[in-house]
Amino acid sequence: MGYMVAKIRKRELLQQKSQLQWQMLSITNAKSTATKAVTAMMQVGTDYENDSIIAKNLQVRQYKLKLLEEQLDVQKDEIQQRMEAVETELKSVDEMIKTGIQESFTYKIAA
Repeated sequence: MGYMVAKIRKRELLQQKSQLQWQMLSITNAKSTATKAVTAMMQVGTDYENDSIIAKNLQVRQYKLKLLEEQLDVQKDEIQQRMEAVETELKSVDEMIKTGIQESFTYKIAA
């Protein structure tokens, strides 16, 4: 019975791990896009005087994009921690499966 429960749990954990990896990839892509946008704005911003409205708007957008990058980093760290927890549980489940197999195929002969 424990073997089947462990196999079902392993399947759920692998699915959860896959979802977390997808989220991590999405966050990495979003951060890359934000970084490129900030870089492009910094290059454009040098064409304007510091006191102009356009330059100030660009600075505000740069600041917002930097905040977005920081939020994405926090989310990425949280997902990484959840992935580590899933990995740890996967190792535990693998041990349960191994133990279940050993118990199922070990014969004890009574003397």
